[in-house]
Amino acid sequence: MAGAGFAIYQSGKQFLQSSIPLGPNKEVFDAEAEAALAGAKAAFQLHTACYATNLWICLDNLEVATRLLSPFTGSSQEVFESFRALAETWLSRERFPYTDGGSVRICWVPGHTQIPENEAADQAAKKGAAMNPPLSKHSHASLKRQAKIEMLSAMQRYWQTTAPQTYRDLWITTYPRRSAELKLPRPLLARILAARTGHGDFAAYHERFKHENAHLLCRCGARKTPFHFLFCCIAKRRLPLPSGPPSETIPYLLGTPKGTAKLAAWLSKF
Repeated sequence: MAGAGFAIYQSGKQFLQSSIPLGPNKEVFDAEAEAALAGAKAAFQLHTACYATNLWICLDNLEVATRLLSPFTGSSQEVFESFRALAETWLSRERFPYTDGGSVRICWVPGHTQIPENEAADQAAKKGAAMNPPLSKHSHASLKRQAKIEMLSAMQRYWQTTAPQTYRDLWITTYPRRSAELKLPRPLLARILAARTGHGDFAAYHERFKHENAHLLCRCGARKTPFHFLFCCIAKRRLPLPSGPPSETIPYLLGTPKGTAKLAAWLSKF
C-alpha cells in the first residue's frame, strides 16, 4: 500500500502536516509526485504565503525532483503537468508590495539523514499508507511493476513444465537475469554446460551418436560420465572437491550460482 505525505514549514515553524492514502495501485515515485502537488496546493492557500518569496519543494526522491518542473510523459504524467501549471501561478499570488515575486524551486534532500523536516514528511507518508485508500486507477509505474512480476511468474511456470529432466535433477529452477556464470571463460563455461546437459565428451554421448574413434574411458579407467569429475581418483588427488553426499554436492556445484563459481575455480586448476 502506498501513501503520500508532506509537511509545510516557514521561518523554521511547522504550519501543516498532512497524509494522503494512495492504495496498492501507486508506487513510491507516484507518491512523491502526489505529495509535491498536494503540498504546493496547501502552501498556496496558507495565509502566510504573502510573506514568502520562494516556495521550496524538498524531495528525497531524486528522479521526481529532477523531473517535477520539466515536461514528462511517464508515470503520474497528469500530476506532473498539474504541478508545473500551479508553479507558474506563484508570481500571481497575493503578496505584500515589499515581498519579492520569487519562484517555485525544487531541492533534493537525501533520505534517512535525520533532517527533522524530511522526517516529518516521511512520517506523514507512512500514516497515509496505513489509511483506507480510495479507489484509484493504476499508475504507469504500478503497471510496469505488476507486468514484471507477472512476466517472471509466467517464465517460472513455463520453465517448470519445459525444463530438461537433467536440469530438474540439478534443482535448476530459475536463473538471475544477469547470470555471473556467463562471464566465465568459455572453456570453463563449456565444461559446466556439458555436465548439465550430458552433451559432451562422455561415453553415453559418443555411443549415442556412434563416434567410432572416441575415448570412452577416463585415465583412471572409469567410463566418462557428466559427473565423473566428482569421483575421479586422479582429480581428487590433485585437488579435493567440497565434501558431502553426491546427492547434495552435485546439485550444489552444477545448479547454484555459488556452487558453479566454486566448480569453475576448481576446473581452472587443471
